[in-house]
Amino acid sequence: MDFDQLDNFDPQGHMQPISRRLLLGAMAMTASGLIVPARMAEAKPRPNRITDIRMWTAPDHSRIVFDLEKPVKHTLFRLKNPDRVVLDIRNAKLAHGNSVLRISDPVVKAFRTGIPKAGVTRAVFELNQSVRPRSFVLPASGNKGPRLVVDLFRKESLDVAVARQTPERPIGSKKPNRGKSVVVIDPGHGGEDPGAVGKQGTREKDVALSVSRRLADLINGQKGMEAHLTRTGDYYVSLKNRVSIARSHDADLFISLHADAFRLRSARGMSVYALSEKGKPSPDRAIRYLEERENDADLIGGVSLDKVVDREVAGILMDLSQRDSINRGLSLGQNLLSSLKQVPGGKLHYKNVKQAGFAVLKAPDIPSVLVEMAFLSNPREEWMLRKRSYQHAIASQLFKGANRFVESSRYLA
Repeated sequence: MDFDQLDNFDPQGHMQPISRRLLLGAMAMTASGLIVPARMAEAKPRPNRITDIRMWTAPDHSRIVFDLEKPVKHTLFRLKNPDRVVLDIRNAKLAHGNSVLRISDPVVKAFRTGIPKAGVTRAVFELNQSVRPRSFVLPASGNKGPRLVVDLFRKESLDVAVARQTPERPIGSKKPNRGKSVVVIDPGHGGEDPGAVGKQGTREKDVALSVSRRLADLINGQKGMEAHLTRTGDYYVSLKNRVSIARSHDADLFISLHADAFRLRSARGMSVYALSEKGKPSPDRAIRYLEERENDADLIGGVSLDKVVDREVAGILMDLSQRDSINRGLSLGQNLLSSLKQVPGGKLHYKNVKQAGFAVLKAPDIPSVLVEMAFLSNPREEWMLRKRSYQHAIASQLFKGANRFVESSRYLA
């Protein structure tokens, strides 16, 4: 009904009373008490949309992520002959019309979507092998909306993991004399979590992995040293699992590599952090912001936090073993800082090792540090960090600092 039709005039131009039925036919009351035109009141809300679909391939599983406008209810189940995993998403439609996606994955050979019935979008994963699937919905976080995550764990990887599983060395017990020092290098972020992103599109996860690989090569080329990475490609590893990987290798030291970002573009320089004891010393606002950003990585990277139960990561075990590790971490950090100030064109943001409650540093018996290699929010430092020569210079100095720490530790032992 048009609003003009509500004006009811007599031949002399005097307005006549409008009938109640006519008025109610033209207007409607919303639940909040707002009167709106009837057509607007009857309009149906726009259905939830799946705005994007992405896939990440990790050594032990494949991850598919559905970007959503709102959280959804879903059902996940398996079918045999041939092997398939089926995902039914309720009350959500694909924003784009592609029903078949091209993928390159060792497990998923084909992926298609369809609408088996009204109100349901179905995704079918055709498989090359049996998998153990899981799914969960991540709430909106930062600039990311809700996401539906599907993980397909490879059976062969699970069997190998079980076969190789050995009891962890008790915390505080003496490490075996292997004749070499094991360094676990942790490239920050990965997969769904890009970390900081510079104006030129440089992603923290990419430069962290690039420098980590170079550092690992240098360490593995040194007699008496051995390096392992917590991730070897573009996929996300939870903070808990990064700590577990370090302990599984019985690491002698742990170095987590990152690139910083701050609201002030003038902020620049490299920093090294060690773990703090229950927030002591109290970090300043900038360090507290960095601590929160790095510790929130699991929310962005895609970890179902309601399933993470680990005393080593949920809180700091302040026993004598960890206090000793913190002190040795501070010593490791000082060695790294002394070397990093030799990077051509580089600058230190802090001249001393700072301390904060980074979750990834909470292995209770491994000296651990977190290195911020530059500020991607600083245009010049982003430009420098994009250069392979600068990445190699940082890796070279990190190697020298780590090697110096290892040699001094052997002498003291």
